[in-house]
Amino acid sequence: MEKDKVKLDQVMKFLFSTSNKVLVKLLNGIFNENFNVDEVELTVSNNEFVEDDLGILRGDMFFDILNKNYNKASYHIEFQTKNDNTMIVRMFEYGFKKGKEQLKSFKKYKEEMRTIYFPKQKVIFFEENKNIKNKLKLKIVFPDEQEIIYSVDVMKYWEYSDEELRERKMYPLMPLQLFNLRKELEKAHNKNDLDKIKELSNKAKELASKLAKESAILFEADEILGEDFHKMLLAIQNLIEYLNRNYINDENIENEVTTMTKTLYDPEVEKRGIEKGREEGREEGRKEGIEKGRKEEKIKIARNMKLSGLDTNTIAKITNLSEDEIDKL
Repeated sequence: MEKDKVKLDQVMKFLFSTSNKVLVKLLNGIFNENFNVDEVELTVSNNEFVEDDLGILRGDMFFDILNKNYNKASYHIEFQTKNDNTMIVRMFEYGFKKGKEQLKSFKKYKEEMRTIYFPKQKVIFFEENKNIKNKLKLKIVFPDEQEIIYSVDVMKYWEYSDEELRERKMYPLMPLQLFNLRKELEKAHNKNDLDKIKELSNKAKELASKLAKESAILFEADEILGEDFHKMLLAIQNLIEYLNRNYINDENIENEVTTMTKTLYDPEVEKRGIEKGREEGREEGRKEGIEKGRKEEKIKIARNMKLSGLDTNTIAKITNLSEDEIDKL
């Protein structure tokens, strides 16, 4: 069985390409903001910066939010699976590059002292580690002995249950609860403890089913859109695939989880398709409307994936669209 087919950073970026409705709620939860979904405009902003040597410095996710008074706030999120003591230096570099980039857009504005505005930043650490503090800190000392303490808040993902994530409306982070099993699975795999691996495999299947059902409830309650529901289910499948191909090695688990998610997704989408057909007075076109709705969902998802930087081949596997269809988007 081929290992490492699923890249965790791609799964995370994929989950952060959900609808603006969901992303605004997510940013509210991560940064303790209180934006009204209907009163702000969210855009995913540039995450690549050209270095002096023409190399590319690439961050994970940058967002801009514009409110009804045309005031803009910028946000930057980095994902880390393990502790990394160079992270704070990279965060400073990302923040400075983003601030400098925005400064260029106001070059016609004359002021005596130029000001660089850093985005609001947070690092999400996924794997438990007692050495990870609540803040990352960097002391910057200038030749005249001025000192600045630069700090970035940390979110310790392992401290949140799926219920807490749901309550705080951080819906795209819910599927990543499966990643919390990685450490135990790695330990059991290294010891060749087959009983423990079997126990954790069953736990992963039960958790995947629970997370998928919770996603269906959110979709039914109109908290997430169809494209968001689809992405959350796909992320659950991809994370199960990651755990299986690296630690479990059970040929059945991936098929079981894929079948389970399809039994949830297809009836829900069909129900929405029927409702939409009725609203438009096209009951006779029920099947055609459902298929059209599914196709539109796939196209919308593929378009968002392209914007998130996923390659055409990966998008094709996830959406079942052809590479030609994806290239035309």
